[in-house]
This record gives sequence, C-alpha cells and structure tokens, in this order.
Amino acid sequence: MAKKNDKEEQLTYAEKLVNSTNTWLGKHGKVLAIIVAVVVAVIVIASVVTVVVNSSNKKTYEKLDALTAQYSEFTVMDSDAEGYDSAKSTLVADAEALRAKGVKNYPGAKATMVLADLAYEDGDYVKAIELYDEVAEGQKKTFLREVALMSMAAALEENGDKNSARDIYNAFFDEYGLESFYSSRALFNAARLTEESDKALAISIYEQLVGEFGDYGSEYAKLAQSRIAQLN
Repeated sequence: MAKKNDKEEQLTYAEKLVNSTNTWLGKHGKVLAIIVAVVVAVIVIASVVTVVVNSSNKKTYEKLDALTAQYSEFTVMDSDAEGYDSAKSTLVADAEALRAKGVKNYPGAKATMVLADLAYEDGDYVKAIELYDEVAEGQKKTFLREVALMSMAAALEENGDKNSARDIYNAFFDEYGLESFYSSRALFNAARLTEESDKALAISIYEQLVGEFGDYGSEYAKLAQSRIAQLN
C-alpha cells in the first residue's frame, strides 16, 4: 500500500506541476509570444543587415578596382592627347566619390591617395601634403601609412620644406626600423637632407645605413657608401 500511495503522491505532484505550468503559460503566453517574435525579428534584421553590408562592401571594392584601373590608364596618357582632360575629370570625380567613405575606410584612403598623387603631379604640393597626411593618420595599421608618409616627405621637399621632410624620414625609420620596404630609402633621404646642416651626422647616418642594409645588397646602402667617400 505504501508503494501505491507514493506513486499516487508522485503522480499528483506531477499533475500539479503540469497544471501550474499550464496556468503560467495561460497568463504569460502573450508575453512569451511577443518575446519570441522580437527575437526572431532581431535575427532576421541582423541577417538582412549582414547581407546588405556585404553587398555594399563588394560594390565599394568593385568601384575601387575600377578606379585603380582608371588611374593606371591615365598615368600613361599624354597630357596633349585628346580626351586627357575629360579622363582626368572623370578620375577625380570617381576618386572624390570613394573618398567620401572616409580615410579610415580602406577604399576611401586609396581614393585619397589617388587625389594626392594627382595634386603632386600638378605641382599642388600643399594639397598633396594635406591628403597624404590624412591617409597616414587614418591608415595607421596598413601599408598605406608607409606609402603616404614617404610621399608626404617627398612633397614637403618639393615644396621647399626640407627640414620637415627630413624629420618625417627620421620619424619613419624610428617607427618602422628595419621592417618596412621603405626603411633604407627613408634612412638615405634623412642623411641626404642632413648633409648641409651637419656633415658629420650625415656621414654617421650613411654608415648606419651601410651597416644595417649592406649585407642585403641594398641599392641605398651602395649609394650611402658612395656619399661617405665623397664627403670624407
């Protein structure tokens, strides 16, 4: 009899639990339905946003590829050729459209580099410097920063500000050491721009360049050796 009573008590408890659950669901079923609906909606929206963002990124990079091709074709055009001005206007307009993405966005930064290069070629070094600086600040973790810094230093030198150009070359080497493709060039240019003000320091920098890059067959190391011989 004890076993039967235990079984009945267990069954009764189970039934009570079911009844209690049913009662709770009856009271809160609408709330649960709303919560489920909201969760589903969030998942759907997130999926749609992901698809839209991916689609948008794809289109942006397709535009960047097209701009890169345009720029490559433009750079080999003769400035007296028919359609040169039209091609340049189109190139600038397309670059400006991508630049609107912002320099922290890679396509936007690449487009800004195109505009900076165009300004440099036109002799508008002030504008070129500003644009290179924007890219260097916006792309601190990509190779574009290295290109922008070296280009900005060149533009500063062309604009007559040799001291600022030298400072950038020195800062470049301090930042990248031996790790950058442009490291030996930066060090050579830093020494070259130091010759007028401090010949001894320039020689010391050239010697550092030879010591750091001479074993790698660097052309700049060879040039540095030549400058050392000429300055001594």
